Amino acid sequence: MPETPPAPPEPEGILINEAQFLLAQKRTQLAAVRTGLAVLAVPMGIISLLIVTSRLYHFWDNLGYLVPLFVVCLGLIGLGVSLIIRSLTHLRRTEHSLRKVTSTSPHLWNLED
Repeated sequence: MPETPPAPPEPEGILINEAQFLLAQKRTQLAAVRTGLAVLAVPMGIISLLIVTSRLYHFWDNLGYLVPLFVVCLGLIGLGVSLIIRSLTHLRRTEHSLRKVTSTSPHLWNLED
């Protein structure tokens, strides 16, 4: 069985462009994590405000307003958690790809430092 010749190494410029693309993707995913954390902070702020002002209203008298507010808060919490989890999984995949690219080029070995 004949041996297949090894694949020629990719040109350095292509590896650098790929690393730049992966770093831009990493930046985008970190921004999505930051957005998810901000979305999580909104329900906490709303609930904190309700707790602080709870002596000014009766819970059972305002149940018609509070239940939809709590539903919106739960939706925001779910959105924030899903944004964070999705971004972190993509970030992990991007980190793996970036390590693979940097390990193939001697000029990119110090990129992660």
